[in-house]
Amino acid sequence: MDYLFAESAEPEPAPAPQSGRSVARQVGDVLVESRLAGMGDADVRSTLARKLCRLLPDLPPGGADTVSTVAVRALEQLARDHIVRVREALATAIKDIACAPPSVVATLARDVERTVAEPVLRCCAALGDEELLDIVAAAPAGWALSAIARRHSIGAALSDAIAGSGHAEATGILLDNSGAVIAEPTLDRLVEQSIHHPDWREKLARRPALPRRLALRMADFVDLAVVEALRRRADLDDATVAEIAATTRRRIDWAEAPESAESPERRAVRLHRQGKLDETALSDAMSWNETGFVRAALTLRARVAPEVVELILDAHDPQAVTALVWRAGLSMRCAMQIQARAAGIHPRAMLNARQGSGFPLSPAEMARHLERYGVGP
Repeated sequence: MDYLFAESAEPEPAPAPQSGRSVARQVGDVLVESRLAGMGDADVRSTLARKLCRLLPDLPPGGADTVSTVAVRALEQLARDHIVRVREALATAIKDIACAPPSVVATLARDVERTVAEPVLRCCAALGDEELLDIVAAAPAGWALSAIARRHSIGAALSDAIAGSGHAEATGILLDNSGAVIAEPTLDRLVEQSIHHPDWREKLARRPALPRRLALRMADFVDLAVVEALRRRADLDDATVAEIAATTRRRIDWAEAPESAESPERRAVRLHRQGKLDETALSDAMSWNETGFVRAALTLRARVAPEVVELILDAHDPQAVTALVWRAGLSMRCAMQIQARAAGIHPRAMLNARQGSGFPLSPAEMARHLERYGVGP
């Protein structure tokens, strides 16, 4: 690092305010003292990192003056130090400094050592959303995603990136973070994915500003803790709370009805004859994971052979499953439930609704997907 000290003496530019000269003197003193103490010593470099960080808030903004350039150059070198504890000292000292040099925090945030990167990822306000989005896109270790999900303030785009990373723990932390802005389409997707992540459900039920329609959808889960969390929300009106309670009661009645002793196939046939084999019945069955009933219902409503329904669902083909549900005269919301619960399609592979509720494929496209399984007009 010797090249840094060629400019470490106090610069003498045009007259500057006394405070500027004082900071320049302090930076110069710190660098000279460190050199005299022996820069080959990791403890000396760690101390230098901490001292320079303490001076950062007093440096002229913009980094255009000589002393700022020298200080930033030294910090950049320390951020790449081959000794971990030097980088740890720098990360710990710089994490709470809002004016920290972007080049330094970006290097620390990408450090392979958790003890270096984690404090910066979690706390450093100088690390902007654009930089964080790049880090998330690079598929970092799970602990890095979790650290970002714990940040005091998280914008909607970054929340969406974390939720779309496929890391269940980080997504759960994000849902618990009241400082995270989570857009409605992202919440929509997470509600559907919570089929596979029961620990998310209560967190979702407690999210601030949860849209009414999502609160009602959360009631699809026969989970008393989730329902109780929804009923306690102050932002839901009495009608919504009553509807949540009614949905829960209906789910329980479905499981306790005398007809529940029937085979799934016989129950589906009986309801079909009664004109009651609708989305409500399918939703109630899926809340109890009655996939046999769902398969029988799709066979009857779509007017296809049971073997074809089995083939489509077992193929984990989201386009074909969606097309089958469309042929059965059911909604895209029902298609998403069936993709997740009956076909076992991974959340990241699911075909999502267009604009919240529409089918994302045209009728012609869905017909072509069904033809691949031998289903004609």
